[in-house]
Amino acid sequence: MPIPPHAITALVTLALVNGCTRTPVNDVIPSRRDERPAATSFRETAESATANASTRPHADALDDGVITARIRAGMLLDPALSGADISVNTSRGVVSLMGVVASREQAAIASAHAQAQDGVMRVDDHLTVDLR
Repeated sequence: MPIPPHAITALVTLALVNGCTRTPVNDVIPSRRDERPAATSFRETAESATANASTRPHADALDDGVITARIRAGMLLDPALSGADISVNTSRGVVSLMGVVASREQAAIASAHAQAQDGVMRVDDHLTVDLR
């Protein structure tokens, strides 16, 4: 049984219309460069990350980079951690703290900053206390 010409025309038209109505990927996924202007100093980075902390909708929506930035910002702004050399890395919600602190109190404060952030599943503390 042959296919009627108007059926073929309708299928071709439907395929063309469907292909033309797709939303371009650039309209759906913004580039990271367009999200916000670059900060000019560590303090501005810390302050902007702290100020934007309440604008995120859910803890599940937080990615590792956001978690790391918020923890670093909190540590930079905390005068109790002055002189501490702490590196923060986050992978799938697990935060690793590495570096040198002046006291056990500084290590506890750094760990508390990490644990207080939304999206943190666990904190691995690899901080060394320098007793000089």
